[in-house]
Order: sequence, then structure tokens, then C-alpha cells
Amino acid sequence: MNYVFFDIECANCFQGRGKICSFGYVITNERFRVLEKKDIVINPHSKFHLAGHGNHPGIVLAYDEQRFKSSPIFPVYYDRIKKLLQDENNIVFGFSVMSDANYIKSECERYKKPHFDYNFIDVQRIYTDMRQLQNTPSLIKCAAEYGVKDSQEVHKSDDDSYFTMRVMKGMCEELKLSAKELIEKFPNCKCWCKDGELDNEYNHFKILQKANKLSKMEKLTNSKRSNWMYTEGGNHTEFAKYSATVFIDYLSTSSLKGKRVCISNLFEEFHFTEMMNIVSALAKNGAKYTSKPYKCDIFVTHALLNKQGENYECYRLRKAKRCVEAGERSIEFITLKELLDALNLSEADITVLDRDKLSPVRKKTPTNA
Repeated sequence: MNYVFFDIECANCFQGRGKICSFGYVITNERFRVLEKKDIVINPHSKFHLAGHGNHPGIVLAYDEQRFKSSPIFPVYYDRIKKLLQDENNIVFGFSVMSDANYIKSECERYKKPHFDYNFIDVQRIYTDMRQLQNTPSLIKCAAEYGVKDSQEVHKSDDDSYFTMRVMKGMCEELKLSAKELIEKFPNCKCWCKDGELDNEYNHFKILQKANKLSKMEKLTNSKRSNWMYTEGGNHTEFAKYSATVFIDYLSTSSLKGKRVCISNLFEEFHFTEMMNIVSALAKNGAKYTSKPYKCDIFVTHALLNKQGENYECYRLRKAKRCVEAGERSIEFITLKELLDALNLSEADITVLDRDKLSPVRKKTPTNA
């Protein structure tokens, strides 16, 4: 069994599609002895754009543009790359390798070459999980930890492949495990391309983690996900439109008439049905709902505890208290039960949504919420 470490450089990644200009690789045996080190220079058949963006600096490639442009294009090396990555005698590795795999995929599509299936290992994910890090580290930072003194000022694909190999070798030696054992210890590193689609175990882990977290939140909030509100969700859109256009009965004789009421985000975000009924009831009592705590006269608190019995923070409550402390506004703080009592409602009254019984909306949308 041999180990193949590969890295790719691109001339540009416009529209998220990398135009490959070099494919470097290092082949070793199971003891990490280098058997072959090669940098395949490729004509990207596209212009070079290596400037950085945001917090990411630009890169410097190992060859001048003329060297790249005088080299063969990707289809010439397609079979060679495919054979290297598909060989059953090879375990394929890369660093932050999903990006490199995506470049291969996009080049196959650009040149109308068939996608091919292969499996590969993300060394960066192994290192991140092994160190229990929140943020993924750079290749050269990891390599330096295992004795590599070279810099990455110039990006050369075969050199970066070699650095990746040194990181993998270093981790195996540190934990006294073989490469296969290390992979099984940190399985989120497993990646694959199948039928032209890229995926990895880490994505599946995050999906499962999110599902578990959402299930826990359902229990904590005593509310199903279908009753939650998010910015991109239909519930939020409907609620935002309704609360902004609902007809306020200013002829009401209620003690709430003319008041602006804000409710804790810890309740609102997880209770679409209840919030629709509350906003309707407020309107019938001459009160208006606002999501802005610095504009309210009444703030409705709500406690949400995690499994450890600790309170989740309500950012709206924090802002409301700051307004009061600064003398900017007089705000009355009440509980949800106190609000429902003032509205002549019980908790059971607000758990069923009958849109036909909601307070009607006005024809014109007010400019200020």
C-alpha cells in the first residue's frame, strides 16, 4: 500500500470554479519514505488572478505565467491524475482537500471530461480533531510543529504535498499509530467523490450534530421546529408582515391602549402560533407589538434554561435594561403570564392558530414598526 499526497494551485477561482495550473503530488510507502515527488504544470487556459480578498492575502506561484501558458491543458493529464487517485493500492491524502477535489470536478466539467469516483483523506481535519480546535489551522503552521522549517511564501504544489505528508507522518509518530489507525481514530477526515458529487464524513457529523441540537431545543422550548421562526423561514416572514400591518383598535378601553409591547426573543423565536395570537390580541386591546426593545413601553420577560439549569441570555432584555439605566426610556417589565392575564387569555388560548379569528390587517403598511 502506498500513500499519495496531492495539492493543487489555480490561476483563478472565478465563480468558485478553479482553473488548475499545477497538480503536485508525493508518493510514499507505508513508512512515509518518499518514492516519487512531482509537480505537473498545467496551462489553465484562463487569466491569472492571484490577489487576495478579505483577510486572505494573495499568493505567489512557483513559476512565471509563460511557463504555465506553454504547458499542456488539463485534459492531457486527465488520465494520469485519474489513475493516481483511483489506484486501489493508494490511500489519497490532501490538506483542506475538499477544495482541491472541487477544482478537479470543475475542470472535468469545463473540459467535458467524465467525473470519476475516488476516496481521499483530509489531513487538516485529522489535525483539527486531534487538537480539538474550533478553527482549522494552516498547512505551514501544522508542518512547522513537525519539524518543517520551509515557508509557504511561494506555493509549489509538490512542496505543499510534501508538507502535508510531514504533518500526517508527525501525527502518526506522536500518537504511535499507523496511518490507517489514525484515520479510524478520527473518521471525520474521510472524503469521497462519487457520481460527480463531493461529500465527507464531517458534513454528515455536522448534520447529525445539528439535528441533535434542534431536538434538544424542542424539548427545552416545549415547541416543535415547525412552530419556530427564523429570518429565512416562512413563519418569520408571515409574522413580520402581520405584526407590521395589523389593525390597531385605538377605540379600545383596555389599560394597554397606546402601549408598545416587546417580548423576549427567547419566546418569540420558538413560538410562531403563540406570537400571532398575542399580536392579534394586543391589536384588539389598542396596543402595538414591536421587536425593538428601545421603543417599547412594556417588556415581557421569558426564562429559557439549558440542561445545566443556566439561563440563556436574552439580548432584547439586555437592551431594554440599558435604555432604562441610561434614562432613555421608562419600561415596565412583566412576565408572559401577566401579559396574558391583561389580555384575558390563557396559555391554551394561544396554542391554536385560526387565521380567520385574528385581528384584521390594514390596507397600507405603516412606515415605522
